[in-house]
Amino acid sequence: MILLNEKKIKAFINTRQQLSENTKLAYFYDLRAFIKFVDGKPLTQTILNMFQLELRTLAPASQHRKVSTINLFLKYLYQSGDITQYYELESISPLAHRQTSHTEYRGRLIDITPYYHQVQKPGDLLVLLILEFGLKPSEIQTLKWADFNWDFKILTVAGNGIKRILPIRERFSRLARPIKNGDELFTKSRQFLHYELKKTTSLSSASLREQYILQRVAEKMSIYKLAESLGLKSIQTLDKYYR
Repeated sequence: MILLNEKKIKAFINTRQQLSENTKLAYFYDLRAFIKFVDGKPLTQTILNMFQLELRTLAPASQHRKVSTINLFLKYLYQSGDITQYYELESISPLAHRQTSHTEYRGRLIDITPYYHQVQKPGDLLVLLILEFGLKPSEIQTLKWADFNWDFKILTVAGNGIKRILPIRERFSRLARPIKNGDELFTKSRQFLHYELKKTTSLSSASLREQYILQRVAEKMSIYKLAESLGLKSIQTLDKYYR
């Protein structure tokens, strides 16, 4: 019985040299989610049907992309002799009609300009760190001021075995670079951060992080690049923002 794993995915992707790096990364994420669902079980049409049911919560365009990728992968496995029976998922039109339901998401961008002013208190910096980098309070606590490379304009965030390199934009640099005691903030407790944030804005850290996501979506950042920026292991939680 074939064991589906990341080695098989990489071997498949290596056969498609004509693809861009972004597309290869998209293939990898979609196929990794697929093999995680299969979870070592024998590959059968029943398993595929169950997986396709899982996809129905996604937008037609997302379903189409995932189904197309997985079908190419299944064809590769059959042609290479890894599986003896040819399987495929049912094709989905990217323009298929999607009825509005209670699960449909309606994110709303707000004007975040008022938050971009001289940093005078801890909450001001906290808000900017979330709006600019999509950081969670727990991630902010792991930072050191030395992680901000102002010359190369990058922030290094390490956590959960993943190291992310995030660009520092000019408007953030202009406001934050003059700060001399950033490390003092990063050593504070979660309760302290929550309290300072509450004194600064009516938005929660989750709502501010969502604004980061909505801003990047409005800037046409790909769903895979956004997942990478946020340190996510899959794009599933971001699909609703791209419908």
